Order: sequence, then C-alpha cells, then structure tokens
Amino acid sequence: MPRRPRNTKRTLLPDPIYNNVSVHMLINRVLKSGKKTVAYRIVYNAFKEIEATTGKNPVGVFETALDNVSPKVKIQPRRRGGAIQLVPRLLRPTDQPKVAAFKWILEACEKRAGQEMVTKLKNEIIDAYKKQGFATRKKEEFHKLAVGNAMYARKPQNIINAINQETQD
Repeated sequence: MPRRPRNTKRTLLPDPIYNNVSVHMLINRVLKSGKKTVAYRIVYNAFKEIEATTGKNPVGVFETALDNVSPKVKIQPRRRGGAIQLVPRLLRPTDQPKVAAFKWILEACEKRAGQEMVTKLKNEIIDAYKKQGFATRKKEEFHKLAVGNAMYARKPQNIINAINQETQD
C-alpha cells in the first residue's frame, strides 16, 4: 500500500457565461500571472468576435476546433538497449487529447505577431475549425512521427489504424 494518498482529479466547474467546462479550461490556460479577469476578458471577447465573423455558436466552433486539433496518440521516449526510442501510444478520449490541443492552440497564438491576444485567439480557433493553421500542422507532424515510430509500439497496427481513421473523417 502506498504511503502517499492517491491524487484525486479535480472536477472543474463550467464557466459562468457559456456554461461549458472546455471554455473554463481554455480560460485557465490563457491565464498569466494570476490575472483571471484578464483571461476571462480575452476569451469572451474572442468568442464574441468568432460569433460575429462566422455567424455560428462560438462554443460549437470552439468544440469542433478542439476535436480537429486533438491528437489520437501520444509519444513517450523510452530507453531500450542504450538508445532512446519514441514509442507511440493510443490516447483514451478523456482530457489528455484536449490538453495537447489547448497547448498547441495557445502556442500558435504566441507565434502570431503584431496583434492583440483576442485577435490571435480568434484567428487560431477559426483556423483550427477550418482544419488550417499552426495547431493543425503540429497535429499532422505529430501523427507522422507516430506512424514513423509505430514499429516500437506494442500493437503498431492499432496506432496506424487510429491515425488513418482520423484522417479519413
């Protein structure tokens, strides 16, 4: 029996305006230096602009963008026989794929230069919704790397099938 207590997963409450947990997760990741009101303002203004440009529900656009960017596999470096091998593994559809998607979307926002954060976030979410942009390219590169290293996985065909099924959809 372990001496330490098990880590319990905290349940996030949905955000107050859109009543969505994924939006609250985005707000927490936009957060810098503990200024949550600034993060709320950035995300909500970006969602208002998304609604104005697309004419669709911004939460629906955001959820579709997350699905488009979230990876199907993760790659873990393993040391075998003195060499480091990148071993791909399938991700369970919990919060793990969303975490990578949030990270890539915000990384893409940081790479865009000369704009406000609201505009960067809006443009990147719309690009991810259309399956374009930096975050989508990052996911495709990640999947190529996983297919290239599938031989190191326990069941390589499962990895290849999951990635091919996702590209056909």
